[in-house]
Amino acid sequence: MGSLRRLRSILPIPTKVMLAHSLLLSILDYADASYLNLTEDQLNKLERLQNLAIRFIFGLRKYDHVSEFRQKLKWLPIRRRRDMHVLSLLYCVLFNPKTPSYLKEKFDFVGLPADLRSCRMLTLHMPFHKTKFYKLSFTVQAIELWNALPLNIREAKSLETFKNAVKAYYLAL
Repeated sequence: MGSLRRLRSILPIPTKVMLAHSLLLSILDYADASYLNLTEDQLNKLERLQNLAIRFIFGLRKYDHVSEFRQKLKWLPIRRRRDMHVLSLLYCVLFNPKTPSYLKEKFDFVGLPADLRSCRMLTLHMPFHKTKFYKLSFTVQAIELWNALPLNIREAKSLETFKNAVKAYYLAL
């Protein structure tokens, strides 16, 4: 980002957005679903990197607020962005027929297979956990996020529809 600052007055906004996506957000998104046990300090550092990209795109100063500009770009904050990636991964595990059985068996629905139309069928059973380490695991975190989603999002028929619905839901919060 430091070397791009010299070009910020020359480049048009769509090019800056493309550069931010390819150079910064791709690094922030890489394996973010795996690192669910990051501290608040670490998450704040990632948030500052995203804010730096927004400031680069719109030519903002250091202490200008970026919230309205994040909404213009339709970017999610880092925590919500990571939650969306976790939910997308969980959707693939639950509904992709090629998912290995050892992954699928970690997640079971509360209802019976006969209750396909009921809300209980789309609610995941939360495993018993005592330790904070297990509470921060992918399994528990993904189930908490899944069960917090509205039913109409959990009923999505495809991964693309699911991702769009989750993003729209998180942007509306």
